Amino acid sequence: MEASCRQKTRRVVRFVPRAAVEQHDRESCHRLERSPKATPVVGFGRLPMAYHVGVEARRVGEFYDDAGMIWSLRSVGPHLHPGSEEATVSLASRAAEYGFAADGGWVLELGSALGAPSRFLARRFGVRVACVDMDRRMHRAAQATNRSEGLARVVQPILARTERLPMADASCDAAWSQDALCHMEKEAVLAEVERVTRAGGVFAFTDFVARTELSAEESDRLRSVWAFPSLYGIPRYVALLHRLDFEVLLAEDRTAATLRARSRRPDDSEWWEEFGQRFGAKAVETRIEAGSTWQGLLEAGRVGYAMFIARKA
Repeated sequence: MEASCRQKTRRVVRFVPRAAVEQHDRESCHRLERSPKATPVVGFGRLPMAYHVGVEARRVGEFYDDAGMIWSLRSVGPHLHPGSEEATVSLASRAAEYGFAADGGWVLELGSALGAPSRFLARRFGVRVACVDMDRRMHRAAQATNRSEGLARVVQPILARTERLPMADASCDAAWSQDALCHMEKEAVLAEVERVTRAGGVFAFTDFVARTELSAEESDRLRSVWAFPSLYGIPRYVALLHRLDFEVLLAEDRTAATLRARSRRPDDSEWWEEFGQRFGAKAVETRIEAGSTWQGLLEAGRVGYAMFIARKA
């Protein structure tokens, strides 16, 4: 039987200037993600379901193979998102303004990967996080870190496809995703988010987006090298959210802000040489192709990044 993941905790909500909140979150995120003895969140609960579901392989699993993970960690850090920790802090701060998880409870995260944002959410909002990802390796790595930081009972994995969430209707108090919907069938996933989120719950997410209409060749290229089945633009996301009975509270182009937050690295020649020795010339070629394809479209203003916050009606 599917168990509901709703369980409220009382919280005192006070409003402070956004700049102060973001500075506090940034410092907390930086400190806690590096502390092996982080203070666990008080208030444990059961996972929304007591089983894992069978999943089928898809192209995105190949993108995040061992070589892909090393390259991604090198490029964007353990949060695995453009802007890394800064992006997580920014989305959390903006979401808090709209009452995200204000009463605690369960937060659904789509595409939880290594779990760094999930652990941050657990501490930042005092919530439990149901981490949906279909990659067993990601879950194993996340669980090891969750245990080492005392969060194994509040940040819990669910091996499942986001297009078919094994959760009861209206069973989660909020939903979250960072730059993962680009790899998914968006209409099916957002319909599932609408189904499992309670009325009034806030859904906060960021994603890679199309800033102009992409050509068939460009879309095919992104599908081939980035495992993006499609890229939506901001208007298309807004229209889909409205159709699914979400009230759109924020839809913002974050391309410039994300690019400012990206760390600049020194000459990578030595790193690439070691990468090639470990994974082979083909892996080097594949990752360079992925990076140059996205960077070219980014510099041309064709693609970018966006932030969305919506409330379930």
